[in-house]
Amino acid sequence: MSELTSSERKNFEQIYRFVEEKRLEKNKVDFWIPKIWNEIGYRDTEVEQSGQIKVNPFHYFFELFQYISDYSNNPNGKQTLEYREATIYSSLVRYTAAWDYNRDGHIESGTFLRMIILLPLLKKMGVNILYLLPINEYSDMHPKGDLGSPYAIKNYFHLDANLHDPLLDDLKGFTIHQEFKALVEACHMQGIKVVQDFIPKTAARNSALIYDHPDWFYWIYKKYESGFQPPKIPGLGVFEECTHDHLERVYTASETKEHLRKFSSSPDVINPELWNKLKKRSTQTGEDLLELIEKEFEITTAPAHSDWINDEQPVWTDITFLRFYLDEAPEVRPYLDSYQPPYVLFDTIKSNVFPGKMPNQLLWDLLEEVITFNLLEYGVDGFRIDIGHALPVSLLQHLFHIVREEKPDAILISEELFNKNHKRTFEYGYTMMLGSGWEMVTRLNKPDLIGYIKELPSLKLPIFACSETADTPRIVSRPGGVKLARAMAVFNYFLPNGVPFITTGQEVNERQPLNCGLSDNTDGESIPRAFFNKMIIDWNNQGAPAMIHLFKSLDTCKKKHRDLLRVENFFVADSPEELVIYGYENEEHVLLLCLNIGDQRSYVTLNQIVFSYFSYDMMIHTEEQIAKRSVNHNELIRINPLQAVIFSGMKSVE
Repeated sequence: MSELTSSERKNFEQIYRFVEEKRLEKNKVDFWIPKIWNEIGYRDTEVEQSGQIKVNPFHYFFELFQYISDYSNNPNGKQTLEYREATIYSSLVRYTAAWDYNRDGHIESGTFLRMIILLPLLKKMGVNILYLLPINEYSDMHPKGDLGSPYAIKNYFHLDANLHDPLLDDLKGFTIHQEFKALVEACHMQGIKVVQDFIPKTAARNSALIYDHPDWFYWIYKKYESGFQPPKIPGLGVFEECTHDHLERVYTASETKEHLRKFSSSPDVINPELWNKLKKRSTQTGEDLLELIEKEFEITTAPAHSDWINDEQPVWTDITFLRFYLDEAPEVRPYLDSYQPPYVLFDTIKSNVFPGKMPNQLLWDLLEEVITFNLLEYGVDGFRIDIGHALPVSLLQHLFHIVREEKPDAILISEELFNKNHKRTFEYGYTMMLGSGWEMVTRLNKPDLIGYIKELPSLKLPIFACSETADTPRIVSRPGGVKLARAMAVFNYFLPNGVPFITTGQEVNERQPLNCGLSDNTDGESIPRAFFNKMIIDWNNQGAPAMIHLFKSLDTCKKKHRDLLRVENFFVADSPEELVIYGYENEEHVLLLCLNIGDQRSYVTLNQIVFSYFSYDMMIHTEEQIAKRSVNHNELIRINPLQAVIFSGMKSVE
């Protein structure tokens, strides 16, 4: 395979030359990093203390960039990646690479440059897709924590200024856009593709788009902002999907009629002269335009909420929906007054099911421009589409066509939560989806688990094989803790049509969540969450090396059995008691996974599962103190609670 061309790594090379020059200067910069990050074997440490090493940053980055250059002869960024060989690492850069670098007691944000430090460690674990949670400029208006949510996108074409690295301040003319491009280039040199979060459905409440397009937003009277929420619909259950059959019940409810009265026309319609005056003032003084609108017009953008009827989760006060149609769906017009201003409700959010007749074409064109910009400017390899299930289908498919014209093998990820919708998701043009594994594998209910894994081979596209995501509690925060986390990591790694998915921090058994929007286990407790608060991962966790080693072992095992791990070779075995057993079998080999989800020891002999094999090797065991060894086919094997074991067998020779 040929190496990346110089033009495909030019930003990386610029930083490489810069740190090479800076390391020769007599500069003194306190720079501490977790020792576990030092996958390149850097030896010139000044001090080692409490799981951290103190290094000269320019010396370290010079050796890091040299290391990456030396191992850049496998540019997976130029290859089609088979999903059965993929492993995804999900990262929020400001959090993943955050640290108290100068040990002054204050957390410094992760940056694009410092994220590069972690690439060799990710590669060690077999990661070949880096999925980046939002990196754009976001708003701090109505923040849920001390930072604000990265999903409150303020400008599609600006990056979060906090992701600039101050170590590069002296690299004149080098922009934050180039810093991100350098990260993408470094990933490609390590054989790692980059997928970016794309947020087309919502925007920050004070989005920069308001200046030119106030009519792209939904507005409510300011007096209704406090406590704003969607109407509760009598006669329907909790978390009901909005279907055509429910429209009459939704729109005839008195709560809905009250909800609709809260909406206003946009400021440019109410008073064009005042609107232009406020725009000019905002430009001249730097005052926030939405704050001026709120003061002078007494209206504000409507907080966003779930598209599910009677959903119990609170409204998203920091974001607002964009308006994809300039009219309502024909089937809801009979329920509306003629003077009804544009409004948000369950059906208007689901513009895939309830499209209008007048597309907001300028908005659609902008989203095409945004996605093209990210492909061409940064060279990313695909996108995860936020709330993509609610986009107009024609728009979604058009955007996918644009992406594939530039990158035919682009990775396109849906956040679809239900495996049952795999055909529809495939038909939309996605190549992968979140799926329901994050929920199923934490139930520890044998019938549910068996049902879940039996349906996987029939899916039209792969799903995330995971026990946690950025939107769920951490797996180690559930009963079973680290033992459960290790067992489910093994269980997930070999699932058919499953792509192993590691949430940043999971590799070191991090307990603090990024968010808990799905399957919250905090009972509403107000705890720090990395989506909203300045936090660091506990990289010095005592169990970190063992978990990283487990992921490495899983990757090695998977690569060794590459040809065996095909859907057509998959089977689910009958299993005793609380054991869940699945495997792969062909004419020569078998691979078996045994997981004990109960609270008692369980026993099994491998000839109960497969009859034509006589000798096995124990490849992986989640209890490290148990030595790997050969196992006879009729040996009684003990499997402890929350323990997972992988066996590899060879066919008997008569």
